[in-house]
Amino acid sequence: MKRFGDRLREARIAAGMTQEQLGFELGVTKSSVSAWENGRETPGFRLLDTLRQAVGRSLDELICGAPAIANMDGSKDAPGVDPAAIVTDRPHGAIPGSP
Repeated sequence: MKRFGDRLREARIAAGMTQEQLGFELGVTKSSVSAWENGRETPGFRLLDTLRQAVGRSLDELICGAPAIANMDGSKDAPGVDPAAIVTDRPHGAIPGSP
């Protein structure tokens, strides 16, 4: 099974970026990107959204290795998540299992 660093390296290369270019986009050094890809460190939580945008992958793909599925509007959800299943007929604030 691939690690986060392996998935990040593949995504960066597929996006046509060097470690230095990705680091510049994120405001970190090439050494930081190298450390992430080699499993010595992990990016901070605050960088994750910018990271996924820079490499054009979802966080599900980068962190979990799960391919995201595209919705009709082009956005992506985690595989197996049916957005319609999230909508309920309970009034706002109702406790599950209560009448």
